[in-house]
Amino acid sequence: HRLKCLPTAKKSCCSCCQYSQCGAPNTRLWQCDIAATMNLLSARIEVLRERVSLLLESLALPSRDEYLFAASSALHDVQAATLSTWNLAYLTFRPVFILFGIISKYLAVLLRVILKHSVAHGFVAAREGYFQLRTATIWFVRFQKDLPLTAKYAELGAVLVLLILWLLRRRFQKYRYGERTLKWYRNKKERTLIWYEGVVNKVAETSLLLAMLLPHLLYMLAIAAIKRFLPSALTYLATRTYLISAISMWHPLYKTFRVIGLVNHNLSCLATKDDRGESTKRTKSSLVPSHIKHQQKYKEQLGEYKKSAINLLKYWVVYATLNAIFGTAKLIPFIRSILPINESSDSTNRGLFGSKMVKPGFLTRLRLSGKLVEEFRLVFFIWLLLVPVSFPRADNARDSRRTTTKTMSNVPVEILYNNLSPFIISAMNSSAFLSNKVEGSTFGAKTIRFLRSLLDFLVMTRALSEKTRDFIMLTIVESSALLPAAVTMFMPSYFTSYGVIYVSLIVPCGYSIKACNAVSKTTLSLETMVCTMEDMSRYLQFWVVSAAITTILCWFEPLLAWVPLSTHAIWLIWSFVQMNYPTRKVYSLIEEELIVFGLLESHGKDSDMKKLNDTFLFQSARRIIAALPSNPETNEVINAAEVNESSHKKQQ
Repeated sequence: HRLKCLPTAKKSCCSCCQYSQCGAPNTRLWQCDIAATMNLLSARIEVLRERVSLLLESLALPSRDEYLFAASSALHDVQAATLSTWNLAYLTFRPVFILFGIISKYLAVLLRVILKHSVAHGFVAAREGYFQLRTATIWFVRFQKDLPLTAKYAELGAVLVLLILWLLRRRFQKYRYGERTLKWYRNKKERTLIWYEGVVNKVAETSLLLAMLLPHLLYMLAIAAIKRFLPSALTYLATRTYLISAISMWHPLYKTFRVIGLVNHNLSCLATKDDRGESTKRTKSSLVPSHIKHQQKYKEQLGEYKKSAINLLKYWVVYATLNAIFGTAKLIPFIRSILPINESSDSTNRGLFGSKMVKPGFLTRLRLSGKLVEEFRLVFFIWLLLVPVSFPRADNARDSRRTTTKTMSNVPVEILYNNLSPFIISAMNSSAFLSNKVEGSTFGAKTIRFLRSLLDFLVMTRALSEKTRDFIMLTIVESSALLPAAVTMFMPSYFTSYGVIYVSLIVPCGYSIKACNAVSKTTLSLETMVCTMEDMSRYLQFWVVSAAITTILCWFEPLLAWVPLSTHAIWLIWSFVQMNYPTRKVYSLIEEELIVFGLLESHGKDSDMKKLNDTFLFQSARRIIAALPSNPETNEVINAAEVNESSHKKQQ
């Protein structure tokens, strides 16, 4: 209103405005505005009070007496509930606290008795220990005083040597001298082999045959130098140590165990993943790129293990063939008289009562020395397994016949295997491998076809399972290889020994050669490679079992010589062990025992391993100890103690 009047009122005073022309306030108008404002505020406050009173009436607030009565009732109820809860907890836990008090009482008594006796016995033991330590100290001081000066210096030197060795051990561990030395040795060995291969390749440029014979010639020169300048060292290693056994049997056995574990672990992983993948259709999964990569990966891994498995199988074939040759030669009287026997001073030239025997004949004079034979065995097995060979590259050779020598090898095992395997195969062609002659017209082929058709009929009528049928056919086919040796079962033990050699060495060698030839093929699918690797694993397992049985028979050979028909029993043992199921069963038993004792790696078999108390050796030892006779007095004391203990328990 004042803004509206200002433009019109310039010099005169406006009646509606509280300001005059000079800007002084109008006192009357100001008082009127205050009175109107106060009346308006009082009216608004009255309305607000009425609304607040209505709100309080709608909330229904209790009165003071009513609220105090409700609070006292709630307090009384809480008090009653607390008392009832306490009574319930007291009644519930009262037996537990009483039992705990009784147990604590007896425990306190027991602990007091134990503490009393422990302290008493501990005090007695400490006193006895003190007296013994004082006596030992006095004796040691007197003993040291009585020693000569040289002995004292020797003891001081020994203590200093032990201290120096301990300090050197700490320094070696701190600065890793062992690892650095091993690394240096490997580098030097690698450089030496590279230099050696270079020399061989240079020789191959002149003559490939000379390059192939070079490592063998160098080895022969080294042996001749050792025999010339250190003859006693070679004799000592051959006759006084177990070096021959370690090189020829134990080291190949360890490698065989390792290869079998890796191959079986890989095959089991492949089988489990194939079983998981069979939930989908095989025709669709075979086209997936991931499935193809999976197959290629496992094929490469099996290819890596295949080389070492083939080399080991070839070595066992060579080892068994040589044992068969020398075992057969020992049975021939003419050759047996030349081979060495146990030399014991002059016992070979004296009779039963010390009288001199007849002069030895000509063949006895030709008998080889036992030391010479052992030295030859040591040299032979070192040449067979440890001599480093390097096949020269054919592109550097100038020999006109290098195209025909590409398939040759200068590895000793390969040389002996290629020369001995044809004789083994020819020895088994008469009866073995009947599975390859099913289509023929011979009596054996007709018999195999008849048995197979009969078993197929039983499978069709559900009288047999397919697994049982395959097991029966495999047993029959493998047993056919034993027919030449089965004739010796009806002959004296001398002739049965030839059958034992045939069954334990010749037949497994033939099957091993067959498995080795099947695996050596380069163009194999994954399924075919898996089947051939399983066969190879089976025959590697057989050679492990064969080594174990041969060792046991050698231990009990003096005892078995007095047992009638022991050779026939050994023939039956070998014919049974070389079957598929017995071989795998015995090998799994040996492997589990070695894994439990920590001599082999588990390869993922920790969950299926036995405990030490469940092993065959531990149970056998427990049975032997239980079967041993004991002292009757000790048994009576033990029985009386058991009776007293049982009566005391009944009284308690």
